[in-house]
Amino acid sequence: MYRKYCLKLKRYREISLLGIFVAVISFKRKYPRGEQMVFKMFLRVTLEAFPALFTVILLLGGIYLGVVTPTEAGALSSAYAILISILIYHNLGPKKMWKIIKKSAANTATLALLAGSSMLFSYIISLEQVPRVIAAFVMGLTENKYIFLFIVNIVFLLLGCVLDVSTIQLVFVPMVLPLVNAFGIDLVHFGVVICLNMMIGHSTPPFGMLLFIVSGLGKAKISGVIREIIPMIAVMIALLFAITYIPNIVMWIPNNLM
Repeated sequence: MYRKYCLKLKRYREISLLGIFVAVISFKRKYPRGEQMVFKMFLRVTLEAFPALFTVILLLGGIYLGVVTPTEAGALSSAYAILISILIYHNLGPKKMWKIIKKSAANTATLALLAGSSMLFSYIISLEQVPRVIAAFVMGLTENKYIFLFIVNIVFLLLGCVLDVSTIQLVFVPMVLPLVNAFGIDLVHFGVVICLNMMIGHSTPPFGMLLFIVSGLGKAKISGVIREIIPMIAVMIALLFAITYIPNIVMWIPNNLM
């Protein structure tokens, strides 16, 4: 529970900082205001969207109430989403369904291969005692946990630029955990730092995965996306180092609840 609260708090702070940045840029460039939605229209749109919104209630409610496991909740929510798409929204036909099945199968196969490879790699590095070698090497460089956290930030920012989140979590995070324990760093604090690192890395030029996703969705040139995101990356890196060296920013909630 405490980890979830900390991760949510991190996201809220990050969204707030980026929201302020977007507001300043929008005001400076005099972007047009959107049309205000009247309450009657808001109510109508909400009612139309309620069957879809109920998917989230079904997913999280089933998990938190202990009715289903997370895996079962995912399957149940997927079945419900398919059902309302066919019966209520009428936007899912046989052709679209077949495309979804093929894409889901490809994604599942990719994740299965990634998980299997990472487990094999983890077994090899454990067998060869690579974490202990790395720990001894880093300990030989520094015994200061703040310098260690600086090194971790740089390494994981670079990894986030070129690797998928799943690969980093399954392969590289277990390699540094012995060091985290050796330096006495709180695992909740370290988890927040790593999550933010990977998110920033995926947004960092020139290989950040999110850059290409945004470019494709917005039908914009990648050079334009990079130009606009650099100031945002500076804001996020400032937040990253604030969280890294001032743990109470993310730890005051679990510390007060425990």
